[in-house]
Amino acid sequence: MTNPPPDMTIDEMSPIEYAKNVNVPTFIAQVPDEALTKPRDVQQIFDNIPVADKKFFWIEGTTRRWDGYTYFLRHPKQMIEWLDKQMK
Repeated sequence: MTNPPPDMTIDEMSPIEYAKNVNVPTFIAQVPDEALTKPRDVQQIFDNIPVADKKFFWIEGTTRRWDGYTYFLRHPKQMIEWLDKQMK
């Protein structure tokens, strides 16, 4: 991974604008209360994705990012159903 150019601002590094280039079915899951991400930013990323086949899921009941990474290991049904739909 390379570092961004030194004259690049934090706003220019945001994925929000780049989300408009996504052209595949997308499932976004996020812990809304974790310390490193603002829920409104994640919502903007989702809203900017121009595909019709997209899904958003808030992982509630925790403030730990790690719980988001492991959520579907403990609760796989929703993700399996979404993946099954994509593969048909």
